[in-house]
Amino acid sequence: MPRCRSPSPEEIWRRTEPSTAHPRQRLRALKELVDAGIKVGVGMAPILPGLSDRPELLADVVRAAREAGATGVWSNLLFLRSGTREHFLDCLERDWPELLPRYEQLYAKGAYLPADAQKPLKQVVAELAREHGIRDRRRNPLDGQELAEPEQLLLAV
Repeated sequence: MPRCRSPSPEEIWRRTEPSTAHPRQRLRALKELVDAGIKVGVGMAPILPGLSDRPELLADVVRAAREAGATGVWSNLLFLRSGTREHFLDCLERDWPELLPRYEQLYAKGAYLPADAQKPLKQVVAELAREHGIRDRRRNPLDGQELAEPEQLLLAV
């Protein structure tokens, strides 16, 4: 099977999430929340086989999450349920047609990849998180004890 050329992270984002906030904008928001004392993690999902699952890209995301102050990182591979599946595969065929046979094979039995296919990638992300020191490093952790008692507000119409 021919290998997909290695698209840049920017190209992957533009083609797969065209109407979403840029990843750097998301990290700026994360940093503001963490700086305010809020515990905020990064979800690396969906990771796309053959596109965003390259080790160097995963490491770049984990490094950027750490720099932004992420208190945790989790990952999940692409989930293709009916409806989403057809749309995604149409887009894949348009943008990276060389990957279509691989996805049809990977997702032939269902919306999720089998656990044994997901486990190695999740282990890589977990190891990267340990290696880069992803943990709760908030200067002023906001916890429930610091919050004032909830107050019922009146609605005036």
